[in-house]
Amino acid sequence: MNKQATIIILIGLTVIFTSSIFHLTKNHKTMNNTAITSPETKDQEAIQSLMLTLFAATDNRDWNAVKNTMADSVYTDYSALGAEAGFATPEEIVSGWQAMLPGFERTVHQPHNFAIWVAGNRATATLDAIATHYLNGDYWTVFVGYDTEYIQENGDWKLARIDLSLYDQTGNQALPQQAMENVGNGNILELVEAKNTDPLEKFFTSLENQNLEEVLASLTDDVVQEMSFAPKDFPKSLNGIEAMRQQYSGVMDYTQQYEREYFGTADPNVVIAKFSGTITTSEGKPYNNSYVGIYTISEGGKIERFVEQFNPNILLSGWPGLQPETYSVHQAGAERGSGVEMQDVTFASNGVNLKGHLFLPPNFKSNQKYPTAIVTGSWTSVKEQMPDEYASLLAKEGFITLTFDFTGFGESEGQPRQVEDYQLKITDIKAAVDYLSSHQNVDTEQLSGLGVCASSGYMAHATAQDARIKQLVLVAPWLHNAEIARMIYDMRPGGTDGLLVAAQEAKQQYAETGEMEYVLAASELDPLSAMYVPENAFDYYLNPAKAAGAQYDNRFAVSSWEPWLTFDGISAAEEIDQPVFIVHSESGAVPQGAQAFYDQLKNSKDIVWLNDYNQQQLYFEPEAVEAAMSAVVDYLQPSSARQ
Repeated sequence: MNKQATIIILIGLTVIFTSSIFHLTKNHKTMNNTAITSPETKDQEAIQSLMLTLFAATDNRDWNAVKNTMADSVYTDYSALGAEAGFATPEEIVSGWQAMLPGFERTVHQPHNFAIWVAGNRATATLDAIATHYLNGDYWTVFVGYDTEYIQENGDWKLARIDLSLYDQTGNQALPQQAMENVGNGNILELVEAKNTDPLEKFFTSLENQNLEEVLASLTDDVVQEMSFAPKDFPKSLNGIEAMRQQYSGVMDYTQQYEREYFGTADPNVVIAKFSGTITTSEGKPYNNSYVGIYTISEGGKIERFVEQFNPNILLSGWPGLQPETYSVHQAGAERGSGVEMQDVTFASNGVNLKGHLFLPPNFKSNQKYPTAIVTGSWTSVKEQMPDEYASLLAKEGFITLTFDFTGFGESEGQPRQVEDYQLKITDIKAAVDYLSSHQNVDTEQLSGLGVCASSGYMAHATAQDARIKQLVLVAPWLHNAEIARMIYDMRPGGTDGLLVAAQEAKQQYAETGEMEYVLAASELDPLSAMYVPENAFDYYLNPAKAAGAQYDNRFAVSSWEPWLTFDGISAAEEIDQPVFIVHSESGAVPQGAQAFYDQLKNSKDIVWLNDYNQQQLYFEPEAVEAAMSAVVDYLQPSSARQ
């Protein structure tokens, strides 16, 4: 094996040790900034509270409280904002923050949209935040995502890693430099309490009372509302009382409650508000967003200008008439306005209900049959990640496509959760074939299976076992056998044999107690995780700007090691009679496995190497995904003419 392939293997998957297997809570939780969705766990409450404390203490310049949230050594990556990444002590981190943040009149962080997973004394979480920095009548606001990890020390959770992804920013980007100069010159303004808050209280109370005239009465006639983070098809600004009337009259039948906190500036007529809304729209949908607003009060005691920053992704998902821009958690999926239609579907597999997405092509005709594909993703993935991405793009080209969550993953039923078992997943794929074969618009003579990464092996075996799959397409395939698996996992302490023992013990414990042992699926700090990916080497599953978030459960059932390590995805090649097309990269995962699989195919086959891209890029980067899809579409579109 060459050095490059070895490196790719190491960052793609890794091993846990036999001697240390952690027990996890049964379900991950998605949380907003005030509450945890049921069922609650003390660990998740503690972790969310820890982060709320960190940001509040930062805004209050309580540096001892900030340091108390951190482990002895913390990996920080603020490179998106120009800082260097690396390990540092809490003292070093706080010293760096003190060099800039106190140079602002006020900073206000609004963390929200938490998703937290706990594995014994390790945990990961993603969250979003609006962070406003105010100085001399001007502001700089960033909308960011955080990818974080935690360790438990003496019963207390501590922050061990924090990586920042910059989604967007607005305002005066020169303010940080001014703030640092203020600190350097000793020009640090004391924090002051908000004083002129009555107009804001009138505004929020009127919204809660659904009283449009009172809302407008809290504003000046020439009021201006700015919303620079607003997405497409939503106003960026409202100018004048009539524009406000038109906008706010549409929400007066929304049930609204706002938790709010006010912060003062050097100007008593400028108040910053941090607030979160609990709203039910006229359609009965929940809309719970988080905000930071900067309000300027007129001499007459009314709001004359306010800058309102909020999470645009929550707006797109919950506001009537709006929708997310793409059919994926990534930006590489087909645009919602492309004419592709997505339907939620349910079908059974071995007595378990699986949840899926059925994508219909533009200008879909109910009396027509279409070429069709089942699209599956990498190990531990859910349908909203690369499956929806590739499936929606293929639908855009005239195909019906189906994605779904495997048994025990995502929205699908099945216990225990997060078990990577090839037998279950192959059965699920064949159940998806059953479902599509009975669909009146599916051309069963043009039914393809498209597997991405680890599901390529499952899709290959399903194709070998089920002649109803007419073509097999593999993108960035992870294809291994027991020999390749041992070569990879024996490179870690504990080795393959240790993992197999651990899996057997986990299976026995589950049989006896109903409790499954879990480790984190991905971690940058924990070498016991299923995918140990230090220093952002492969952060796809952790980064909220890529694939992490509420839909993904960052856990791996320890019992999975036995089926994973003994699985042979390569051997299926000898049993496949259908045409096969592969798109991969020599910089991708286990390219030698894909080549071995290809070499053993005995019938029609083709392979394309996209060596400009690595494995992760083929998961989510638009340019890489488009290149792969272009090759796939070119292959599949003339399939009806190929015998």
